[in-house]
Amino acid sequence: MRTIYSDAHQKHAGAMEFVNGQMVPMFEKPERMDMVLKRMTEVGFGDLHPPRSFGIEPMLKVHDEGYIDFLKNAYGRFREHGDPGDFASGFVFAMRGLRQAPNPNIYAQFGYYTFDLSVPFVEGTWQAIESSCDVALTAREQLAEGGERAVFAVCRPPGHHAGAALAGGYCYVNNAAVAAQAFRDDGAKRVAILDVDYHHGNGTQSIFYDRGDVLFVSLHGHPDQEYPYFAGYAEETGSGE
Repeated sequence: MRTIYSDAHQKHAGAMEFVNGQMVPMFEKPERMDMVLKRMTEVGFGDLHPPRSFGIEPMLKVHDEGYIDFLKNAYGRFREHGDPGDFASGFVFAMRGLRQAPNPNIYAQFGYYTFDLSVPFVEGTWQAIESSCDVALTAREQLAEGGERAVFAVCRPPGHHAGAALAGGYCYVNNAAVAAQAFRDDGAKRVAILDVDYHHGNGTQSIFYDRGDVLFVSLHGHPDQEYPYFAGYAEETGSGE
């Protein structure tokens, strides 16, 4: 099986997250990819191939332009704000009943475009985000045009919690959603996404919830007990088409 991978994910490292009442090093870190690659080597999974660059245009097919601008510039705007610290993160979030629009303040943008404290930014976060999406799109291209029956896209950061204009759960750009839309743009009549992560893919579900051309199926822990808590119930079967 052809495998697509980029070292650029390593630039997204060194941030902290707030878990169970304490600030701890992020669980989603470069070492997770090292474990994946080590096991792939042990079982002879196949050679690694680098992605090519697609830019942000494919992202904009499923993500809001203002959101992508935020992801691209969040760390720089944090530095311009002049606050100390090694990483940037939000601490106040837009809520129902309050004004739900971002202003130029970086913390207002964090509060509008993120829904939890597990999506911090360091200097190399955007490069990792863009590269991860390139990995997914290159894998899709290999399937559509390269004659491959299956391609493994080793993406980091991951993507299934990211909505059209929301980051959370370690996810910034929804790689699977971008790839699915690229399949559709390339002429595929319908596309299926099977999400087997233990946590519900709330972002992917929200992007395609009212569309009949992309089937999203998620196998996950029950939201009464597991993150993201507010989505993933059995009655969530789509709307409209």
